[in-house]
Amino acid sequence: MKMKTLNLKMLLQLLKNLSKLKLFTVVVISAIFYILIYVLCQSFLELKAYDFLSNITASDKPSKNIVIVTIDDQSLNKIGRWPWKRSLYTDVFEYFENYGKVKAIAFDSYLFSYSNPKEDLEFFNRAKKLIKLNMGTFYSKQKGFFDLSFENKVHENFEKFNSLDINDKRSKKIIKNSNYYSCSYSLPELVNKNISLGSVLTEPDSDGIIRKFEPIIKYKNNYYPSLSLALYSKINGFKKFNLSNNRLTLIGKNKLNIPLISNKKSSYIYLKWYKNNHYLPYKTYSAWKIIHSFEQIKKGETPLINPNEFKGKTIVFGATSTVLKDIKSTPMGRDYPGVYIQATAINNLMDKKAITHSLLIDVLILLITLIACFIIIFALSPIYSAIIIALISFIYFEICYFSYINNFAIDIVTPPIFAISSMTIGYGVKYLLESRHKKQIQSVMAKYMSNKVMDDIFTNKRTAKLGGKRLEMTVLFADIRNFTQISENIEPEEVSAILNLYFSEMIPIIGRNNGILNKFMGDALLAVFGTEDDNKNHPYEAVKCAYEMIGKVKELQKKWIKEGKPKVEIGIGINTGVAFIGNIGSEERMEYTVIGDTVNLASRLESFNKLYNTKLLISEYTYQRVKTCLDVIKISSVYVKGKSEPLNIYEVIQLISTDKCEC
Repeated sequence: MKMKTLNLKMLLQLLKNLSKLKLFTVVVISAIFYILIYVLCQSFLELKAYDFLSNITASDKPSKNIVIVTIDDQSLNKIGRWPWKRSLYTDVFEYFENYGKVKAIAFDSYLFSYSNPKEDLEFFNRAKKLIKLNMGTFYSKQKGFFDLSFENKVHENFEKFNSLDINDKRSKKIIKNSNYYSCSYSLPELVNKNISLGSVLTEPDSDGIIRKFEPIIKYKNNYYPSLSLALYSKINGFKKFNLSNNRLTLIGKNKLNIPLISNKKSSYIYLKWYKNNHYLPYKTYSAWKIIHSFEQIKKGETPLINPNEFKGKTIVFGATSTVLKDIKSTPMGRDYPGVYIQATAINNLMDKKAITHSLLIDVLILLITLIACFIIIFALSPIYSAIIIALISFIYFEICYFSYINNFAIDIVTPPIFAISSMTIGYGVKYLLESRHKKQIQSVMAKYMSNKVMDDIFTNKRTAKLGGKRLEMTVLFADIRNFTQISENIEPEEVSAILNLYFSEMIPIIGRNNGILNKFMGDALLAVFGTEDDNKNHPYEAVKCAYEMIGKVKELQKKWIKEGKPKVEIGIGINTGVAFIGNIGSEERMEYTVIGDTVNLASRLESFNKLYNTKLLISEYTYQRVKTCLDVIKISSVYVKGKSEPLNIYEVIQLISTDKCEC
């Protein structure tokens, strides 16, 4: 429970800090990043994932009542080169309608030009008697795509016999964009009340893959069916239709609702695919065998294929020959014959199955994904976050799989990609916030300790433990003369201003000379030089620092005198020796400091300045290390507590060299 509270506090603190990180910029950049990811997923990855899911969830129970008759390479070899006489088409149609007693025939092709007058006349006379035949038409959104001399002649009957009684409740934008401007119709002699005509158009997606078909075509202010819908409606007696953005309702003796997916262009049925042990799902016959069987029946011979095999079946007649090139790309393969797509569309209507989809649900899933991911990211470590997000992504894929089996498609790839992206953004922002927070702490800590100590704490966790080490170092102790008396004669605010300015000028001088400001003690300060093992020049650096400090105080004196403030003098004592440096105190509260006789002697030397009326005194130990670099005066020999022999002390008059001094 404590951990959860800490995580919550951390999250709130980070969110608070986020407002200081130019929140608007972060939000805009993140939004652009997510938009780019979304576009990439929807334009490419989501389609590929959809194909994969379509393939692995394809039904292994295609309708046994659908039979494919195909003009294949074998048929062309047996009957002859393409194009065939049109009477051969009617041989196939009559075989199935008159002898096979089939339920319906779909011809996956469209005829919009005449060939041989004599042959055409025979074809028309035979075809117009067929009542189970459904033939194809083709539409284009390009004006004048079909240059038909008989367009005006045929359009009236085409509209009369094939247009649908439909109530279009879709949005105005979709209705407008769904208009087609050219139609192949069919030959005028075939446009009659017996033969149904339907669109064989299958529009691929941006990647060239066919996944859907348009069941309703809007052309010249009327609506016309696809080939599959024309056939299915004819079989089942559907006469009226209601059309909305997400549903097509067929109305006859009963009602049938078919889910649609609409985009800016139109409304589509997304195909539910089928498979069996073979690549192609439906039982298939070569057209030449049907034509040959029809000829045998007419001669009174036993046919090659008994027409009773087709009783009650729906026949889909089309081409699969490599010469005719009616080969498409679908989720089931890149060389999928178009006639099987038409059969799949008919099968979907028979099974009352089609894929449905909801943009709203996809958006909700993305929002939930983002919220959940950021909570996980800020509450857990990166490793645990990655494990949980990976587990959730796996579970989500299983949900997508079972959802698709039940004909509902949700985005497969986008939410996991968003989750991974959220980890990238989340941990990036978290790192940025923590870095900023760290800098804020460093900025505050820098006011209480030296940069060297602070860097050690942030880069080496061991530094924040009790303990330390003994080192040879040089200690500088500086104090303001008669500060108590000065404080009694001016206001506290002025005292504070004098001290602040004084310390503000002294601290940079200590830093420039590789010293560490250890602590303030009222008007006094303690600085340490030589805490790094490889620095042997610390005695000279300390003396140089002190000399510069005294020079800076002289500059400040002029300023303070002009302002009517008291004259401030300082005294400095310097000693070199071994001392302990490290953390002392308790685990809950500790202080980084130096202790030992070396420190105490530096303090005493500073106090001797009052006695000898000096400003800068150094010990014998320091003098021996820097005597070649300084001009000094021996002040006295004094007895120091803990020492049996007197100690020489020296006043520094000036530096002989301002460069480095070899100590």
